[in-house]
Amino acid sequence: MPRYVIVGAGAVGASFAAALSEHSEVLVIARGAALEHLRHHPLKFRTSTRSRDVDLPVVSIDEVQLRTDDVLVLAVKTQHVGEVATALAWLPVRDESGAVVGSAGELLPVVTTQNGLDAERVVARWFSHVIASTVLISARYTTLGEVRVGGRPYLGALLIGEPYRSTEVGAAAAQTIAADLRTVNFVVSEVENITSIKATKLLHSVKNGLEVLAGDTDIKKQVGKAIGAETRVVLAAAGITPAESGALSISPEQVHLDEDLGVVAGQQSTWQSFARGAGSHEVDHLNGEIVLLAQIHGIEAPLNRRLQVLLGTASRTGGGVELAGLDSLVALTAVNAG
Repeated sequence: MPRYVIVGAGAVGASFAAALSEHSEVLVIARGAALEHLRHHPLKFRTSTRSRDVDLPVVSIDEVQLRTDDVLVLAVKTQHVGEVATALAWLPVRDESGAVVGSAGELLPVVTTQNGLDAERVVARWFSHVIASTVLISARYTTLGEVRVGGRPYLGALLIGEPYRSTEVGAAAAQTIAADLRTVNFVVSEVENITSIKATKLLHSVKNGLEVLAGDTDIKKQVGKAIGAETRVVLAAAGITPAESGALSISPEQVHLDEDLGVVAGQQSTWQSFARGAGSHEVDHLNGEIVLLAQIHGIEAPLNRRLQVLLGTASRTGGGVELAGLDSLVALTAVNAG
């Protein structure tokens, strides 16, 4: 059985670590306040079926000792993937006797969990066995040391596959993590077109920043439709074809949102980052990804660029929610419609 080395102790990383720890060996790599907290306190893991305190083994990235049976799961935000990949790639990997048999980049499978399209491209600079995933989970992490997952009866869902060439190590790891996550109450689909699936998720994720802005919900929906339409044009120019939207559908019988846990619609990862103070957020790899692709392919993406500017500027002054700026997006939407 593998050991899951989960890098990042935020909403996704902590949820995976707590769930998998019931049936598998896990090790969490954390930093800062999360590292110090988990060294001395259990993780409070709250779900619709039960609440439990989970003692998780935790180390810093400088302390980790990697083994040949490790599966690396990158659960940091996209903006930190390059830093983490650089730190991990050339670490020695030891066999059961303690002998060094190679480096992490050449030997170990690595699973990305990030939104957007950039994480896999970054990781592939260093790692030979890349597995990509799209994670669908209603997890809330706004209090240090506590994660709430609102999905029931299943915790969430995962679509997983190899984005580039398939390798024996990567294929085996993808099958194993799929089976292990099913055991701990996730819905998992193994897919061949994972990049198209991630592009479909991106069509939704580029709208996440609207949750941070003040304003009427119906107006936000209209602006969101315009941002989605602009994103489709840019993806088409880049030769990226999203999967059918139904590829991300989870039936209510599989995952129903339990709002009693304080996990409510309209407060996704971007909202949570800004609610915590926006010291770090994914906007530059969501809306910024579309801005980048538009630049490369000689077209414009004014709505994505404007939302990126609004939130990027706000993050420099401490983030927060109910921010101003929706009117500027409405104005751009009207110009585009005209």
